[in-house]
Amino acid sequence: MLDDPGELTIATPRWALPLTARTTPQGRLVRYKGAWGGRSSGKSHEFAGMVVEEMIADPDCSVVCVREIQKSLALSAKKLIEAKIEAFGVGHLFEVLKTEIRRIGGKGMCIFVGMQDHTSDSVKSLEGFHIAWIEEAQSLSQRSLDLLRPTIRKEGSMIWATWNPRRRSDPIERLLRGPKGPRADAIVVKAIYTDNPFLPETMRLEAQDALENDPDGFAHTWLGEYES
Repeated sequence: MLDDPGELTIATPRWALPLTARTTPQGRLVRYKGAWGGRSSGKSHEFAGMVVEEMIADPDCSVVCVREIQKSLALSAKKLIEAKIEAFGVGHLFEVLKTEIRRIGGKGMCIFVGMQDHTSDSVKSLEGFHIAWIEEAQSLSQRSLDLLRPTIRKEGSMIWATWNPRRRSDPIERLLRGPKGPRADAIVVKAIYTDNPFLPETMRLEAQDALENDPDGFAHTWLGEYES
């Protein structure tokens, strides 16, 4: 809740605290932020909250939420971001429209796109955006990643990613968890269901059932291990 126009208190899980930094341990300005792991870890909830925080702090901040395929807004992060706006008590700062969310008092906006619908020419419409959040980043193709990275080009702009790993060869894996180790301009964290302080009991029981009856599937689905 907002105690006054300049103060916002948000509960943050311990695993997400490194993501609040503006510089990496190597002293570089953060260009990439990532969180990988299993189901019910709270990754999407945390990043949706981060979107709202950034847009509160800077009324001109524009964010594009990216998926490889965006069939409908119902499958995007829009509803989750709307829920965070309501939970934070900052609805008076945002105008929620059918296809986008606008920041009242500034030029900032949040839109939702599928990279598969873009070409090298059409993707240029995203050049002025400050942040690109890649949802379900394990599904993003190399073509889409190659289009996106040079497009988000403003000084200080960032590319965020949340994903449940599938294969070591996936483009997002090679970019943010490659064989050479962490990038000097990236902060990447792991989160699984046991790290989620807001984990519903229903999901804890589902994870326990998978552990007992499908240990191979459990490691991939709940611990973020590669598919076996």
